[in-house]
Amino acid sequence: MQPHASPRALRAFVEVARRGGVAPAAQRLGVTPSAVSHLLRELEAGLGLALFQPGSGRAALTEPGMRLLRGIGDAFDTIDHAVADLAPRPGGGEVRVSTLSTFATLWLVPRLARLQATEPALRVLVATGTRPVDLAAEPFDCAIRWGRGPTWPGLEATRLLPETLIAVAGPALLVGGPAPEAAAELLRLPRIAARSRPEDWPMLISALPGGPEAGVLAPPPSLVFETRALAVRAAVAGLGVAVVDAALVADALQDGHLVRGSPVAVPRPEAHFFVARPQALARDPHPRRFRDWLLAEAAVPGAAL
Repeated sequence: MQPHASPRALRAFVEVARRGGVAPAAQRLGVTPSAVSHLLRELEAGLGLALFQPGSGRAALTEPGMRLLRGIGDAFDTIDHAVADLAPRPGGGEVRVSTLSTFATLWLVPRLARLQATEPALRVLVATGTRPVDLAAEPFDCAIRWGRGPTWPGLEATRLLPETLIAVAGPALLVGGPAPEAAAELLRLPRIAARSRPEDWPMLISALPGGPEAGVLAPPPSLVFETRALAVRAAVAGLGVAVVDAALVADALQDGHLVRGSPVAVPRPEAHFFVARPQALARDPHPRRFRDWLLAEAAVPGAAL
């Protein structure tokens, strides 16, 4: 006889297996424990197999039960995600954003007060990390990514800020004199580097007069931090010169918290991009409003030097 199983019985099995008992599964499904037990008996009869260890109170799976859970558990997760993605959210104005911590710290967070002023009904939830999130499977509406783009399959990418490397320092470090123009002069100052961007300093040194020769003899940076955001904080504190994307420190330069450590700027082919799934942008106006606000902020004079 061909094994058969109803979707309701399979869902009951998954919930019982994951929650370790009939009662918590029944609470999750919104039915009585007796209804769940009936579905499990129906499933085992239809498959001709015992799915739970005898005497375990439906808390321990047999080997066929473990195989079945591995095979169908993810399918119900996919269904749940798809249904949740279609459901209207409380308040109707929430945007879930994944971004890099440096971009969030140096550029996005200082501007969020303006977003609240222009879009008071828009609630932005920001998560940071270096791992590219899967916008089709994870609970994010959009992301800010760095790269040469648009090279992300299945995503719509909008260019926000091109990258240009500059050297920056706290005003006290360069008091009484102009910013160094030659590589040898700049290398006399304490240098701050970001472990996540080891190529930044060599690229800037190579662009300075005498840079290729000086770069070969350059000592290691005085301080090394994990991210550029921490390197910039150290520069503001007067600990040395850091190399960073000009767009990310535009506000600090305008406010006088940082000064240029060198007149040289090195354009790079990378940029920060707003990315989202086209279907998400078509269905939900809130990520579109957030994207449009980002574009407006990126266009403000001085936002990208």
